[in-house]
Amino acid sequence: MPHIAIVNQQYPPETAATGQLVQQMARSLAKSGRFESVTVVCGRAFYDGAGGEAAVDSGGGVIVRRLWNTAFPKSSIPGKLFNQLTFMLALLFWRIPKDTRVMVTTAPPLAAVVLAAKSLLSGFDLYMSAQDLYPDVLVAAGATSANGPLCRVLRAAMRWAMRSCRRVAAISTDMAARLRVMYGLEGVRVIPNPALEQVEVLRKSAAPPFVAQYSGNFGVAHEYNTLLGAMRLLSGNDGILFQVAGGGSHYDAIKKEAAGLPNVVFEGYAPADQLSERLSQADISVVVFDDAFRDALLPSKYAGILASGRPVLLISGRENDITRDIQRDGVGLSFNHGQSDAIAQALAELAARPQQARAMGRKARALYDRAYNAEMAYARYAEMLSE
Repeated sequence: MPHIAIVNQQYPPETAATGQLVQQMARSLAKSGRFESVTVVCGRAFYDGAGGEAAVDSGGGVIVRRLWNTAFPKSSIPGKLFNQLTFMLALLFWRIPKDTRVMVTTAPPLAAVVLAAKSLLSGFDLYMSAQDLYPDVLVAAGATSANGPLCRVLRAAMRWAMRSCRRVAAISTDMAARLRVMYGLEGVRVIPNPALEQVEVLRKSAAPPFVAQYSGNFGVAHEYNTLLGAMRLLSGNDGILFQVAGGGSHYDAIKKEAAGLPNVVFEGYAPADQLSERLSQADISVVVFDDAFRDALLPSKYAGILASGRPVLLISGRENDITRDIQRDGVGLSFNHGQSDAIAQALAELAARPQQARAMGRKARALYDRAYNAEMAYARYAEMLSE
């Protein structure tokens, strides 16, 4: 049986989403009995909330090896980049046995380039789990030009690294299509991410009002003016409450813009063991997906919403995997950016007929069990790594 090593710079107790995903994946692979050993190669903690340098976590039969890297705060962009650089330098000196199959995520993105170069010398098999695409995310965020020299160099490096992999997995059909067209990859596996925590379907404990909830990161990939417009239009309706829970640059922006609105409340991130309870406060859960990021990432909160048995209110201009689910399975409502009026009207109608929202929520949980559950996702990774 082969040995497996998964490379991702973050790992619990850090709160980074990819670290939590890798922990779940590694433990599932270890329990599958299909591999001689499963090792996670990560770095020193530097994400907020990690509680300083993390201790080694060997739970679930997983061997955890922490390489040295600088630990500047995540809030410092230069410091974060230097953390990534020093982690990749440490990867250069990591000795990898030939009988090891290495799967690298895109955190940090250029770790794949380092490992592709090492695979030429050491002879190990390399795989990739593409959680987002670089430099595509930088272009979507406006940080660089699609035709600029930086973008061309980064894309050429990532194209070479991906083509050096035996298999590449993408988290959405749109990302897989972009990998085929822009990166020339064939045989890309589509493996959607499951919920990062164990989410149960809980009954809403509170009486009305009808709650439209946004929970999770609210950053540059999430346009907020459409949601803000609906908040303002419904500010005089005491039967509808908007709950925004999480953090991020656009969280701070919408909090400032919505100051004084009586129908909006803001809360921080929920601890992992309280996520089911937080999601159960919603009657409908909001996902905002900026069009420019459609092919480069997929909001990780989506699977958790489905798992909680709540319908989705999607704000996104272009067709994507979530709009296809909504159209095919009836798990929520979909609106374009700028349709604040239509969103306000739809929420008012659902608040008057909450049984419709509950029916969509039951369909959402059924879809999660059928297509997005953790057991299915990690079984697909085990299959990919076993080939």
